[in-house]
This record gives sequence, structure tokens and C-alpha cells, in this order.
Amino acid sequence: MSATLQDEPLLSRDVEELAPVTFRRAVEVTSNSEPELKSLLARGYSGTHEQSTPFHSFLEHSTLFLFPFVFGPALYVSLARLYHFDVLWSVLLAIPLGIIAGDFVSGIVHWFADTYFTEKTPIIGPSLVKPFRLHHSYPRDICTHNLVEIAGNVCILAVPVLSMCLYLLWLLPESGWLAFKVVCVSIVAITTVATNQFHKWAHQEDPSSFARWLQRTRLVLNPSHHQKHHTAPFNVHYCITNGWLNPLLNRIKFFRRMEAFLGIFGMKPTNVRDHKRN
Repeated sequence: MSATLQDEPLLSRDVEELAPVTFRRAVEVTSNSEPELKSLLARGYSGTHEQSTPFHSFLEHSTLFLFPFVFGPALYVSLARLYHFDVLWSVLLAIPLGIIAGDFVSGIVHWFADTYFTEKTPIIGPSLVKPFRLHHSYPRDICTHNLVEIAGNVCILAVPVLSMCLYLLWLLPESGWLAFKVVCVSIVAITTVATNQFHKWAHQEDPSSFARWLQRTRLVLNPSHHQKHHTAPFNVHYCITNGWLNPLLNRIKFFRRMEAFLGIFGMKPTNVRDHKRN
């Protein structure tokens, strides 16, 4: 049997104390056994499943389907242009630049969603802020997400960007510099689309041997590295593609400086419970 959480929480008081529910939301409970729920909560699972709105689910499914049909042509055409202009060697520069940029983008989005606005903010609240905030209470819920839930949100942004790249390649066929930039953008797109899969592996209790090898080589997010973000005061290691940039950004206090800068314009952090400021 399943139940739906509405205004009143299903869990008893002592279960709630293990991992307090920070958002009122409609969810489907996957187990009605309190001992099992306690076990799930203790291991970082909520025992619930969050449902996307029908429109958001449509966007996730449709853009995930479309992604390879814009990513493949954008990468192929840009590489063909670089070959035509005898600068295909520049791909050796584009690949690390794209991967590092993807890691940086993941950090910016993660920090922003963790720090500003609320789950009730129009548009970005339910689709961006809420999932990141819930993730701090139930970090292993991401392990129960399917491919659409893992990659769909990013594809909603990646598909229009890559579509624009294809249009620009068609509009400016003689620009080798544009082709190089499109290769970089394509690599950023594929790494950011894959980021939540890497994030999921970092929280899995028993990831595949292939995932563990990628983690050991630091090609993707390493669990022990990412655990620092889930340790009080929860305000470091925001980059979650591979985390390469985290030591540098922590050292220069990049995100604290960004918060100070945005504070000049009246933007103040809203997530004071999880993110104590230095």
C-alpha cells in the first residue's frame, strides 16, 4: 500500500527527528513499515519519491530524446570545420577546457541553488532549488532516480544552447574560431548532462566497478571528495562533475566573494540552516 503526504507528515515524531522533512510536498511513500523507514532515513534515503509536474516531465523527456540529435551534429560539424581549416589539433585544448568549464558550471549552479531563493520561487524553485535543498536532507535519494530524472533537467538547457550553436555554424561557415568554441560548448554540454550521473555514483552504496575506477582516477566525482560538501558547515566543494576546481575555488573563497558581491545588490543567502557563513 502507498500513501500520499499532504499537510500532515506520515512519519512518527521519533522518525522525523532522524531527518526532519524540510518541505511540504506531495510524495508517494514506498514503504509503510516504520522500522524500514528508520533504516532508510539513517542511510540517507527519504523512503519517498518526488513527482515532477506533467509539463516539467514532458520537457525532461522530450529534451533528453532530442539531446543526441543536436549534440552529435554540433560536434561533428565543428570538428569537420576544424579539420577543414587544418586546426584539428585544437581539440586537444578544447577537451580539457570543456571539462573544466563543465565542472565550473556545475559548481555555479549547485552553489546558487543551495544558497539563494526558496522552493516556492516561481519556475526555478520547484525545478532547481527544491531538489538541491532536499538532497542535503536525503543525499541518497538521487540513487533511486532514473535516467530522465538524472539528466532531463540539464537537457532542458543544453538542447536550446546546442541548437543555437548549430544555427551559428550554418550562419558563419567560414569561422574556424566559432568551430573551436562550439567544440568547447559541446564538451561542456555533454559533461554537464552527465554530471548528475557522476553525482549519483558518488552517493551509491555499491557503484559498478567501472564507476569506481573512474572515481579512483578522479575523472569523475570522488565520494570522499564530495563528502566534504555534505559535512558541516556545508559551504565548500560545490563542483560535482569531477571536483577538479574545488580546491582552487575554496582557497580563493570564490563563492563567499560572490555572495559578498551579490550582497551589494541586495541579494542575501536564504538557506541559513544548511549554509553557515564564514
